Amino acid sequence: MSTRRPIPKRRSAREIRRQLRSIYEGDDGRVPDLSKLERGERSRLTRFLLKTIGLLAVLSLIAWVGFFVFTKGLFQESETLRLTTEGPEEVKAGEEVSYTFRYENAGDVPIAALVMKLTVPSTFHVYSRTPEPEGNLEWTIGSLSAGSDGAITVTGVFLAEVPSSQRLQALFTYKPANFSSDFQDILTQKVEVTDSVVALSFTGPEKALAGDASEYVVNIQNTGSDPVYNLRIIPTFPTDFTTTNAQPAMTEGQSYWVIDALEGGELSAITIEGAYTSTASGEQTLAIAAAFVDQDLVYVQSVQELLTDVLGGSISFSVIVNGSNQSQTADLGETLRVSLDYANQSKETARDMSFAMTLASEEGTVPVDWSKANLGGGTRAGNEVRWEHLPELAPESASVIDLSLPIYAVLDPGEADTFTIAVVLTLNKVGTITSTRTLDATPILITLNSDVSVNVQARYYAESGSVIGSGPIPPRVGQTTSYRVYWNLSNSLHTIQDVRMTATLPQDVAWLESTDTDIGTISYNATTRQITWTIPKLLAELAHAGAWFEIAISPDSGDVGRFMKLTSTTSFEAKDSSTNESLSESLSELTSELPDDAFALGKGVVIN
Repeated sequence: MSTRRPIPKRRSAREIRRQLRSIYEGDDGRVPDLSKLERGERSRLTRFLLKTIGLLAVLSLIAWVGFFVFTKGLFQESETLRLTTEGPEEVKAGEEVSYTFRYENAGDVPIAALVMKLTVPSTFHVYSRTPEPEGNLEWTIGSLSAGSDGAITVTGVFLAEVPSSQRLQALFTYKPANFSSDFQDILTQKVEVTDSVVALSFTGPEKALAGDASEYVVNIQNTGSDPVYNLRIIPTFPTDFTTTNAQPAMTEGQSYWVIDALEGGELSAITIEGAYTSTASGEQTLAIAAAFVDQDLVYVQSVQELLTDVLGGSISFSVIVNGSNQSQTADLGETLRVSLDYANQSKETARDMSFAMTLASEEGTVPVDWSKANLGGGTRAGNEVRWEHLPELAPESASVIDLSLPIYAVLDPGEADTFTIAVVLTLNKVGTITSTRTLDATPILITLNSDVSVNVQARYYAESGSVIGSGPIPPRVGQTTSYRVYWNLSNSLHTIQDVRMTATLPQDVAWLESTDTDIGTISYNATTRQITWTIPKLLAELAHAGAWFEIAISPDSGDVGRFMKLTSTTSFEAKDSSTNESLSESLSELTSELPDDAFALGKGVVIN
């Protein structure tokens, strides 16, 4: 059986209006007109922001339009200034060259206030300028009408290293007639210095015997048409080559030749004579460089190298000082052990040989105590020792002369601290051939290290006898005794640097925070218990520097009847600023014995 849903009762129009009125009726009893909608009034702030954004958008649009009009339209469609350069991109050093900088007003608008400023490298020397500038390489061109042009030419020479890259740069500043602001364009001329007008050649023997004379010739020519000035010829010789003569001679104190001027096409020659020392063997490289010099700056133009194969002669020898044939340093008071080792490498007996050893210095004196020297059978005259008529030397045999040269422990004022040891062998006969030959050894330079002396001491009394310590002496169990430790440096030969002295305190020694120094800084590290005195640089003129610090001990019963240790071994380190040699010394530990304190002698053992 189905149930029928009731049909809703249809409402009249009056009933509907009555219900709508009950919903929408206002406080005034009226119903609003719902046939149209009204927007609420915006706030003043919202209206202001919307207007501002609109104005900014309009201004931005105007700016972009102006940009495209002036950049695209005015300057690209009507190019204002056209710039070009003329001149070689590759040049020879020392050769005269010209560069022209051209400018043209290629636009329809006149140019006002045109200025060019030229920047050249320091290696380019300007000879002439057309037209002449108002300032230092600065031209005021002024106005330039549409379609007109001009040029500026600079002539000069590059005195630059070969090869090298250079550049000239022209800065143009101008103002179009219809603008109030300046514009700038840069024009750059790149130049490669690939060659030089200075031609260099170097000739000499391909093979040479040690001790025999060898001759080398250097030719320098100006291949250009104009003169060149201030040339320097710089040789580099092996250490085993000794120059005996040169034409022309070098200026005293210089290691190079100077050519003040070389005319166009002119050739200049240098002849070098010398010999290879006894230690030379195999291929030896000699080099010659030619360079321009400008205000103490050296610009290399050419380098030539030459190889000479040095063959061993019938006699070879070497000089050994303290185990080395090289230059070295030595300490004052040290004895130099010198050996002259020589051998006969031929198949014949060598006869009538002699050695001459010369010690020399710029001061004319040498710091050798000849009265204590062992000359190995030689005879001395001044600072020269000779061994004459040595025993003949059988084929393929060798011999040696040993000698010792003690160095003074103290140098007098003006005494040389650097000297050379040079040895010459003279051989008169090999087999049945009589021919005098001399053979030099490479000189050995001896440089003395500075005369640094280090002293450390602990004291209870000053040298005058006044008390500088505290507490009982001898030290007593359960009581505290303090001492003052002095560190002293003496030095007068060379300046020394990076000076550092260190010592460590035992665990039962207390640091008292009382210190003083003449120079430098003394510090204490409580963790490592290390005391350090540092001096960055101690000038030789100061001669002496000192520092002191105070420490204390409190002995216990286990210390009775013995000296107490105050510091560990003291270490000294420094560097000689003249020889670059590291200097070091180690001094013994300090105890309560106080051997340097005359007033405290016998009062160092701990008592109850």
